[in-house]
Amino acid sequence: MSDEAKRWNESAKTGQIGSKLREHDGHLALFEHFPIRRTWHNSEWWYSIIDCMAPLAGTPNPRRYWSDMKKRMLKEENIEVYALGVHLISLPDKRGVMQPTDCGNAEILLRLIQSVKSPNAEPFKTWLARVGAMVMDVGEERTLRQQYRERLDQSDRELHELVEYHGVVTPDEHDQLNDANYAGLYAVACEMDLLRRRPGTLPGDLPTTMGSLELAANMFQRELTASQIQRENIQGIDPITDVARGAGTDIRRFLKERGEQMPEDMPRYPPLPPGEWMPANHPSRIQWNEPAEEIERSSIPIIETNKHE
Repeated sequence: MSDEAKRWNESAKTGQIGSKLREHDGHLALFEHFPIRRTWHNSEWWYSIIDCMAPLAGTPNPRRYWSDMKKRMLKEENIEVYALGVHLISLPDKRGVMQPTDCGNAEILLRLIQSVKSPNAEPFKTWLARVGAMVMDVGEERTLRQQYRERLDQSDRELHELVEYHGVVTPDEHDQLNDANYAGLYAVACEMDLLRRRPGTLPGDLPTTMGSLELAANMFQRELTASQIQRENIQGIDPITDVARGAGTDIRRFLKERGEQMPEDMPRYPPLPPGEWMPANHPSRIQWNEPAEEIERSSIPIIETNKHE
């Protein structure tokens, strides 16, 4: 079986692990194509060290590598990893069963990387800094994020539908409006400027890692823009983008006056999967012939045949 086929068959299991992690304040993060389990513990992220060893050591058996590494560090460096701060924390295994797992926070992982001497060390450090900046959506925050994400999507779509009747018709003009929606609120020129500040996020995906307050600020910006366009019957792309930037600037000023964080500095959260916020009748939602839960319940086998037979 090819590596591609193996990854496909493992994808359903990975999804099950991710669902189990979310039930226990956890999250499945990806470094390149390596899934890494992590959990929110003592107000910070703790990562499965075994999962981290797979990309760092480039080994097909990261569990064995970590076991040998613990012995080597004790013998060669006189370092006992549990004295270093490694914790045993319960995480779901491939079967979804909770098992005690060696975990480390960002500080511990950075120390362990020195003993691995990995060619992936620098990319991994960059990745760790990025995903470590996210915070866990504990309590009702995740529910609020789901609700506000759906409302923002609706407000955004309604705004773009509205401006069709006010002289904004081409895809390029709609892109200009999208840039203007972010420009005033975040003090940037366009969406791409904000994406550069949030590496790892794709165009159009900025709301997936926003918290409830940031989502609400964006939703309010869309609603204020739409309201003024309708009230004053504003026509044309330039006047409309001016309104969008002005609405964002006003909200930004209001946040500053109240002592709130600026939108670009607000905390980021683990991405919200579309299935958690996207309504069934959403135009972008794929309608499968089978229920989603049936698809997620088991992996889809790939059978490779010999073409010469």
